[in-house]
Amino acid sequence: MANPRAEYSPIFHRPPLKLPDNARVAVWVVINVEEWDINEPMARTVLPTPQGVEVIPDIPNFGWFDYGLRVGFWRMKRALDRRGIRATVSLNASVCNSYPCLVQDCLDSGWEFMGHS
Repeated sequence: MANPRAEYSPIFHRPPLKLPDNARVAVWVVINVEEWDINEPMARTVLPTPQGVEVIPDIPNFGWFDYGLRVGFWRMKRALDRRGIRATVSLNASVCNSYPCLVQDCLDSGWEFMGHS
C-alpha cells in the first residue's frame, strides 16, 4: 500500500536538501518519556539483577525510570528551553494520564509529540 501522505520519490531524484543559512548539519532532538508499572518486569534495565534472576518489583531499575520523570526530564527541558530549542517528545499514551503537567509543559514550549507503544 502506498503512503497516501507523501508521494514516492527515490533519494537521487530529489533536489538537494537546503538548510537555513546554508547550515551543513541538522539535529533532531527527541526526548523519550515512558511509564512502566512497578509490578511488572521492567522493559529495559540499566542494572543487572543479582544472579540474572528477574525481580519484581525491580527497585534499582525502577529508580532510574522514576528519576528520569522527576529530575532528568526537567533538567533536559530547562536546558533546551533556555536555548530556544524545540524538541520532540516521544511518549507512550499512559504518560498523558499519569503525568499531565509534563505533557502540558511540553505543549507550552511548542514541542512536537510522537506517540509510541
